[in-house]
Amino acid sequence: MGFPLFDMPVIGNPLLIALDAVLHVFISHGIAIGAMSIIVISEYLGWRRRQPEWENFARRLIKPALVMAVAVGAPTGAGIWFITSVIAPRAIGSLLRVFFWPWFVEWIFFISEVCLALAYYYTWDRWGSDGKRRHLRLGFLLIFASAGTAALITGILGFMLTPDGWPWTRSFWNAFLNPTYLPQLLLRFGEAAFLGSTFAIFFLMLTRQDAVFRRRALRVFGNTALAGVAAAVAGGLWYFRQIPAAFKPFLLTSWGIQIFSQRPAFFWTALALAAASVALFAVCAKAGLVAAVRGAMAVAAISALVLVGGFEFVRESVRKPYLVPGYMYSNQILMDEVPYLQAHGLLANSYWYNATHAARSVRAEGAWLYQQNCSRCHSVSGFNDIRLRVRGRTQDGIDVIIRDAHQMVPFMPPFAGSDDERRILALFLFDLSAGRISPRAVRQLAAYSPEEAKQ
Repeated sequence: MGFPLFDMPVIGNPLLIALDAVLHVFISHGIAIGAMSIIVISEYLGWRRRQPEWENFARRLIKPALVMAVAVGAPTGAGIWFITSVIAPRAIGSLLRVFFWPWFVEWIFFISEVCLALAYYYTWDRWGSDGKRRHLRLGFLLIFASAGTAALITGILGFMLTPDGWPWTRSFWNAFLNPTYLPQLLLRFGEAAFLGSTFAIFFLMLTRQDAVFRRRALRVFGNTALAGVAAAVAGGLWYFRQIPAAFKPFLLTSWGIQIFSQRPAFFWTALALAAASVALFAVCAKAGLVAAVRGAMAVAAISALVLVGGFEFVRESVRKPYLVPGYMYSNQILMDEVPYLQAHGLLANSYWYNATHAARSVRAEGAWLYQQNCSRCHSVSGFNDIRLRVRGRTQDGIDVIIRDAHQMVPFMPPFAGSDDERRILALFLFDLSAGRISPRAVRQLAAYSPEEAKQ
């Protein structure tokens, strides 16, 4: 409430962070950790076994991997900070207070990782046979930095679903070493092994390679991919067992696809088919079946996207109505604040609303109440469109839904505001669903200036 509100047009706030985060996970896990590890190990095999074809392969693979890691992975990682700071500044501020030192160290690891990756690439030819040991040490240090970054950030991500006793003890170790930390770490390292191996396999299939080496390398990468699939599946099952019982019913809607709640078999079947597809792809690679691997590449890529993207959606969405259970709701309002705001009103206690809306209107009040209470999960004319949720209902019906939403639909937070403000929001949503307020007007009314608030 002490921050301005941001509304992403068309796609909405939740999908904006999801798109950037899933892309970042693919690159950071698959390339920065997985593929870079494959490259370093391939160089090591070439040096140790005196088989230059391994080093030649690694030398060719590092350029596309480095470009993707540095040009895409690093900016999308920083993009997560930027987007979440704009969309959920209060939540990020709270996490920073809890995890200041882990995040500080993680940034050191992150910067070191980028510098080491560049140094590893540019010293490859300079540190030839005489400096090979030194170059390999640099490569293994790069793997350590990449894995360290993941290990640090995973504790923070796990805390957001399972803060353990932190809301009551305020203990850092309760927060960081939370129940989903180790299973999520196993899952993420398994993902990295599979995605990195798959990236190497794709490169092996799509570039000119010696036929004998291709088959030999395919078996090595297939073994790594299969081990990654096994670790990811084990970590995923362990992770789902650690999800609090109160949140497990929300698994079926956590992908944002409401049909899953009506047809749960479709949800589990989609997961099983995707997992079976990537496992079969790894088995074919392990067996050295070049033709089968080449034919299954597209299916493996789509299945990996379903699994990795699906897990990220589950991790973010299954904890609703909370950002941090026991502490903060998904709309960034603290649980302890709700009774006070219901008694004294949200608008009177919203600094930015009072600072920017000198000339008030009922619609401006309704737009602000919508954005503060609803826009973290809903959009106007985009993903999870609020208009579709209330269309066809009367104003009184919408008022009842707002009043009782938390009891009727437990993954929605309670309305934070007075009875009068609830009725204002109901009127606003009624007019919005009837087309009397445009999506553009919502942003103008809620966010910007007294002049626009008069419209």
